[in-house]
Amino acid sequence: ETLRWDDVSGKTFPMRDKEDAQDYRYFPDPDLVAIKLSEEYIENIKKTLPELPESRKERYLKEYELSEKDAKLITASKYLSDLFEKAIEVCHNPKAVCNWIISDISRILNETEMEPIAIPFDANQLGKLVVLIDKGTISSSIGKKVLIELFENPRDPEEIIKEKGWIQISDEGAIKEVVMKILEVNPQSVADFKAGKDRALGFLVGQAMKETKGKAN
Repeated sequence: ETLRWDDVSGKTFPMRDKEDAQDYRYFPDPDLVAIKLSEEYIENIKKTLPELPESRKERYLKEYELSEKDAKLITASKYLSDLFEKAIEVCHNPKAVCNWIISDISRILNETEMEPIAIPFDANQLGKLVVLIDKGTISSSIGKKVLIELFENPRDPEEIIKEKGWIQISDEGAIKEVVMKILEVNPQSVADFKAGKDRALGFLVGQAMKETKGKAN
């Protein structure tokens, strides 16, 4: 038979029958001995099999509440799946780790034509990056810069942000000073915002982030 695989049901379905077997002139190859596999051997193989992509995907949907699309993308690669799970052990934030893998990490892999197994940093470093963002030590935009550093010269993310001076500014007085300066030099945007143009606020926030080199909290 010619069989068709159905992704939705996970089953094969017959499409058409072949001719009778004898028409193909099947016969035992005299140089190949018959192989008989015991039930015990088959059971041992089953026990040593790693978790397969489909069951791993189902577990991610239930255990980590990922979307169907995200779970499928991550489990498409065993290496990325392992990276995902080990990074979660460090940061306990599956959604954040998932977002980093399917967005920025996947983008860099595509741009550099790099296979996941060639990723130069480990799950511990990725998990620490998420922890630094969750704690407010760095912003998400700075996190993207740290990730690039991890690809180019992998080391502890905390070491990177100290070396580069990327620690987030959370001092309200310092941030207010920058904000007042931005408002003063952009009177038209302030007027636009007061007139109900919400996009003006995005511009002003962007200017404040530019002034602080992405470090303002």
